[in-house]
Amino acid sequence: MSMASAPALRISSLSEAVRERIMRALARGELKPGQRLNEAQMAQTLGVSRGPIREAARELEGQGFLVSRPNQGFYVVDFEPQDIRDVYEAKDWLEAAFLADLAESLSLDERRAVLSEIEALDLADRLAFTETLFALRERVLRRLSNRFVAELMRVLYRKFYILSLVVDKGDDGRRVARIADVLRRFWTALARDDLAEASAVLRDDTAYWLADLPRSFPA
Repeated sequence: MSMASAPALRISSLSEAVRERIMRALARGELKPGQRLNEAQMAQTLGVSRGPIREAARELEGQGFLVSRPNQGFYVVDFEPQDIRDVYEAKDWLEAAFLADLAESLSLDERRAVLSEIEALDLADRLAFTETLFALRERVLRRLSNRFVAELMRVLYRKFYILSLVVDKGDDGRRVARIADVLRRFWTALARDDLAEASAVLRDDTAYWLADLPRSFPA
């Protein structure tokens, strides 16, 4: 991980600052899937002890970005193509229930408010976009009437959150723009109460990402 240009940290919440540095290293591709987190190097570069490094790493392990190995330290989570295919195949099933609940739980005005937030997302910063979108999705899920559907969708969105930052795709601008466009079309359809169109947007999105897998994981 290249952090040579990073200044020493001089803020009160060291572990939170270290967490953000690790997340930005993931977003920039400086930390790759399966790569070991070099705690000693990071502590020296940032001018902190290993304590905040480990605290941040444990938090990110709990969130699914890192995994720990006994006596070896922390590693970036890695995915096989089939792992991701399973996620996107399940996406279709879960989103059908999600859409049905949204239609009952959110008024047209509430849907328009979500659409406004989607249109205001910052597409220039991959990490900011991913984290802001995850927070927005969390707020939407709290409005669902079926708590089990909300729980399952939260798991799905958490997986998307991880995949968006960990899997190095090399063309962030195009992918972020596409995700934002799909969200915009989905919530525009919902704001018009056009559930058939909203469902079609979600199905097309799943088909797109499944077709894109071979390019993300060339043989």
